[in-house]
Amino acid sequence: MTGSFLSRILRVLSSVAALLVCAFNSPASFAQRPDPELLAYIKSIRTIDNHAHPPALPTNGQADDEYDALPCAPLEPTEAPLTSRPDNPQFLEAWKALWNYKYLDMSPAHVQELLATKAQIKTQQGDNYPNWVLDHLGIETELANREAMGQGLKPPRFRWVPFDDALLFPLDNSALASETPDRKFFFTREEQLFQEYLANLGISKMPSALDLYLSQVVAPTLENQKQNGAVAVKFEAAYLRSLNFTRADSAAAESTYTQFINGGVPQKSAYINLQNYIFRYIAAQAGRLQMPVHIHTGFGCGGYFELSGANPLLLESVLDDSALRNTNFVVLHGGAGPFSKSVAALLVKPNVYTDFSEQTWLLPTPELARNIRYWLEWFPEKVLFGTDLSPGTPQIDWEEIGWQTTNSAREALAIALTGMVNDNEITRTRAREIARMVLRGNALKLYGWPDERPPAPASTPHGN
Repeated sequence: MTGSFLSRILRVLSSVAALLVCAFNSPASFAQRPDPELLAYIKSIRTIDNHAHPPALPTNGQADDEYDALPCAPLEPTEAPLTSRPDNPQFLEAWKALWNYKYLDMSPAHVQELLATKAQIKTQQGDNYPNWVLDHLGIETELANREAMGQGLKPPRFRWVPFDDALLFPLDNSALASETPDRKFFFTREEQLFQEYLANLGISKMPSALDLYLSQVVAPTLENQKQNGAVAVKFEAAYLRSLNFTRADSAAAESTYTQFINGGVPQKSAYINLQNYIFRYIAAQAGRLQMPVHIHTGFGCGGYFELSGANPLLLESVLDDSALRNTNFVVLHGGAGPFSKSVAALLVKPNVYTDFSEQTWLLPTPELARNIRYWLEWFPEKVLFGTDLSPGTPQIDWEEIGWQTTNSAREALAIALTGMVNDNEITRTRAREIARMVLRGNALKLYGWPDERPPAPASTPHGN
């Protein structure tokens, strides 16, 4: 009886031990413990930032307002996600790393001292200041999503990604603009940008037919962008409409354009058909010019943003269009929010990539690591590093946001790869290979750039 009882106890203890082993070898168990050696290697890699909104230096005393075609700052205020709030301890660490901040608090007096240090370094660095920031973030090249490049943002450190949403909306947009307060502001911005594109081409009167609009406005605009250094084109369409760019009826599109180009408000369904037709034309032209098409997916700013319309799965008819297989598409932000896992399956398509920009400031590091690991377990050749840094406040500006997003991304990548090694999915050697692919190699291949592997600059917190 005693032996039988002890036998049962031993079996129970054995089962518990097995469960504990499984727990400690599950992704959650090491979610916050990256391998130190792997993390150190990842921190040493000079990255290619696939998506960011860096500000230009002020010109003639005027602050930069071209860092985004659809900036969020003027919208009705909404609460920031927890990770990007100013009390995030990572921003205190950023101050220490970037500005040699010696305090453990954010008291007003100490912050004033910080701002004085920032101003001093900006003066010392002059036009080189944006490069100085990239050096201290460990970023070799940053893709700058901007209306136009500006003071201090020069290649090869900064590469231009212009916005082409304005080309989708050549007709009267008053009905679309009236749908929400956010869209009223956004369409005002798009129409201003559209007029700039026309002025750049010397066009004062819109072409009378759709084929003329495409050949005289759309195609030349993309060609101008390419000639002026653009390496990709960007769509923020989810802020303006759904990403469901279904196949269009070309005859109906031509009819809608002809009927309303000189005035009048088109029916919404007819206008959407025209937009879909123009979008696919732009995508084809971008492929011809070897410029990948970047598309915002997932979470967006503003209290009126329609998240359901930003689902990357809505793009499937575009991604499956055999006529567009020469065009590479980047699903920006990896469908940040509820769509991240579905993005992995889209990467099976030969011309589809994703990045984890935006997730770097939207999610805490362990959660970001889970998303990255899931993608890497599918197609590690298709995943790109990105920060989505942008201007902020004087205290927490693009430099601090860049530091937080870059460091969170590196640690999350290390956590993801550590878990894959621990679970015998990959070797340690392969983990280092994948890390380099994600941080630079995949982007170099996508954009056709050589891997020159420049040495990292010496760390100089005060830019001396």
